[in-house]
Amino acid sequence: METRRIILAIPLLLSVACATPVTVTPTDHALKAELQEFQSTQQVFREQNSGVHKFDFEGHGRVTVREITLDGFPGSTYLKCRFHYQNRTKKPVVQSWVSLDVLDAEGRIVSTQSCHLIVPVPIPIARGSYYSDELRTPTYDAHMKEGWSWRIRCVSDLEAEEEPLNPPVKQPAGVQNLPPPVIIKDRSKRYR
Repeated sequence: METRRIILAIPLLLSVACATPVTVTPTDHALKAELQEFQSTQQVFREQNSGVHKFDFEGHGRVTVREITLDGFPGSTYLKCRFHYQNRTKKPVVQSWVSLDVLDAEGRIVSTQSCHLIVPVPIPIARGSYYSDELRTPTYDAHMKEGWSWRIRCVSDLEAEEEPLNPPVKQPAGVQNLPPPVIIKDRSKRYR
């Protein structure tokens, strides 16, 4: 009987606790100014980097940045880049690497992230084909200093010509005239 009273009392206590209104008074938080400064930096970055950016890498292909944004929050900020790679080389591409770098005012790399572009099945990226992906590179507060910037890099491995065997292997004569395969019907009856 004692446990039944406790079980009945728990929903009653929960309903009383949920029904009690909690008043929160707005106060000036210590990080509010920092957040507002970050939001204004985001707005400036958005205005300066809106639109599509195309980067041609001779012999490696083209990277088109469809969108780049400054995201995160104060203390944990990153660049988010949505891009697509197009094979504009003379041969198919086996694999490619696209990197997004954050640079300081002197042009030194502060942070970098790379994406390995490879087709999941064992075929190369054909001429004219596209590959889309996204990169996120932390800024490590480089965005808070004047003169910082970002850049895209691309390196591709082209498909190599097949190397001939040394010495060449000769095809045996008469291989073209193989007999048709033998089909065995009703195997289950044979072993009963």
